[in-house]
Amino acid sequence: MRLSTAAALAFALFLVSCATQVDGGNDLADTSSTDAVDLLDGVADVPPADLAGDLDLVSDVDLSEVVEDVEDLTVDTGPDGVDATDLVEDTDTVEDTDTVDPLAWVPVCSVEPCPIVIDAFPYTDSRNTNDSIGRFDAYSCAPTTDESGPEFPYVFRLQEAGTVVAMITDGAGVDIDIHLLDPLDANACLRRNNLGISAHLAPGSYFLVADTYVNASGAQAGLYTLDVHFIADSSPCAMRGEDIPRIGTTALLPMPATGMIVKEAHLLTAEEAQDNVDSGMANFPTGWPNSFWDGIPEHYALSQAASGFSGARTEPWAPCCEPSNEYGQGSTAKPTLAAEAWYLNMRWSTAPPRGERYIVFEPVSGKAVVAAAGYENGPGDLTRVGGAAEEIHLYLGTQHLDTLTFGAAVNQSLPYGPIDCNP
Repeated sequence: MRLSTAAALAFALFLVSCATQVDGGNDLADTSSTDAVDLLDGVADVPPADLAGDLDLVSDVDLSEVVEDVEDLTVDTGPDGVDATDLVEDTDTVEDTDTVDPLAWVPVCSVEPCPIVIDAFPYTDSRNTNDSIGRFDAYSCAPTTDESGPEFPYVFRLQEAGTVVAMITDGAGVDIDIHLLDPLDANACLRRNNLGISAHLAPGSYFLVADTYVNASGAQAGLYTLDVHFIADSSPCAMRGEDIPRIGTTALLPMPATGMIVKEAHLLTAEEAQDNVDSGMANFPTGWPNSFWDGIPEHYALSQAASGFSGARTEPWAPCCEPSNEYGQGSTAKPTLAAEAWYLNMRWSTAPPRGERYIVFEPVSGKAVVAAAGYENGPGDLTRVGGAAEEIHLYLGTQHLDTLTFGAAVNQSLPYGPIDCNP
């Protein structure tokens, strides 16, 4: 801190006192002349007149100058009267040498091949299963599928609940399948597929195994790329974990589901139907298009204006007569223009509410769309997870029967269209 004026003045007086004692002593020593006569007569010497003046030193000192000189010697210090700079310089810093191993959670490996650690999402890894060995020959979730070729296991840890999506990409003559295990045991298989899998998981450690399929020609080993994404329950793209019944099977489909997705044709919208009525049925005299392409250019323009998406649309109206529907007709009420541009379907036993939000997630790029469910049911082939409007495929960069992930959105107030899952 800076010395107060009172403290500075006191210090100045102290200096003056010291100066008085020193200067007075010197003057007396220089001017006193005690001789034998003085001692005999007992009369003290009287100092010269100028000495008396010298003794009155306090009155001769300009205190303001002294205070200024003292203030020049003070320094700014910390708020508690301590120079913070000196403290930093003078204090020995004790460094914490204790470190926490970020991979301490990884299980000890006692059997080769040891798991590769996935320490962050999204994750991508490319390898050749010819460079590994085989440990598992089959898995409990597909016990008759021969997976006796070489594999690479992976391990990851989730610190919050959410959906994991894993995708295998391989080439011609190579067939690498993906398996989700908990723990690393072939009898603890949670999901498996030859392309991609998804599962809503609780916090904890899990394993993925990229294993080589074996057919009559032998092990289909080779190069592959694994992409893994995690969509936390705190993400805007959070999806519900649930099992749904489907027409044509008693087996429940675990959701979110990943698999081949059909590219769907267009549906006549509620706005177009109302415009047709308002025009005196001038656009569609029967109330519906009379062919695949009847009025489709006008539909494209309306869809682009409503969705804000300008992709090059090429699909026609949905086909008629399956078995009795019209061109452009869905399974239920007509969707709005905003919903039709981003609609999807599945083979639900019980259709979800019209317009219910679903997340459509592309498992390699991580791009996603909020889609509208409940207006159409299909496809009939249960090897397909569902279908999506061509606008969804255009935005995601996918084609007919490419692999995507479907899941009912937790947040049902999301607007339809593209969404960033990790803003």
